[in-house]
Amino acid sequence: MAGRTGRTRATQPRRFYHLLIILIGFVLIFVGKADMLAVRTVQTSVSGIFAPLFDVVAAPVRAIETMFEGMRTVASLREETVRLRAENERLKRWQRRSEILESENRQLRTVLGAVIPADRQAVTARAIAAPGSSFLHTMMITHGRDKRIHRGDPVVTADGLVGYIIEVGKRHSWVLMLSDVNSRIPILLSTSSWPGLAIGQNSDMLSLSFLPLEAEPKENELVLTSGHGEILPPGLPVGRVARGGGRDFYIQPVVDLRRVAFVSILVRPQGDGRQDIDGFADFFTPLPENDDKRLLEGFSPKDVLQ
Repeated sequence: MAGRTGRTRATQPRRFYHLLIILIGFVLIFVGKADMLAVRTVQTSVSGIFAPLFDVVAAPVRAIETMFEGMRTVASLREETVRLRAENERLKRWQRRSEILESENRQLRTVLGAVIPADRQAVTARAIAAPGSSFLHTMMITHGRDKRIHRGDPVVTADGLVGYIIEVGKRHSWVLMLSDVNSRIPILLSTSSWPGLAIGQNSDMLSLSFLPLEAEPKENELVLTSGHGEILPPGLPVGRVARGGGRDFYIQPVVDLRRVAFVSILVRPQGDGRQDIDGFADFFTPLPENDDKRLLEGFSPKDVLQ
């Protein structure tokens, strides 16, 4: 009996605490629902007290977040910079390639539309050595015997005659240009058909020589190859007449010989029996038939090639 009474007394404080907790809960619920002015005032006061503390605590946090964000931004910008540099280099390479192709295309147009006689075929070649001396006006090109090129073959662009082949290798050839002092080109004046010789002077002008006394070349008259000597085909543009003093006449070449990049070599078709130059029996000579002496000796392409 005494034990049961002791257990009853021990459980009474527990019940009291439980009831107290429940009562406090109801009070808090009532206070929260009541939304009284005093409660709001207390909340505002408490917030005002703790707001500076929250700001002090939040400032380092924001600084750390900003720092990490900056680090992420720097890393991203670094990756973007590396990517842009690689793309820029790639675009520069394409630009250089495009400029090279554009230049080559522009140079190839200089041989497009070149005058090709019916008995010739055109072989396009690149000029790899241009005139670089006051005493030597020759040019090396990239084709030789591998393209059926022979000595005496004319070399032209779309504008006109550049010169003719004087030496042929297996894969390279040398061209004697119009401006070389050894160059002698039989020509005709296109309007009056007077014959003559275009003689190189190692300069940008050719000398128009061996004209008949009654010939009167016109200023800017077109000068064409005559075909005499059977080395150069007739009708290839050489230049235009420029008048000097008195009876001195000059020829301004139609081709800018200093800027030749691509040329066309007029080769004979395969199987043509006239590949080599043999003698001068058919060379043009304005002399009586019974006179064996030739006044133009040494002034023809054949003499240069000899």
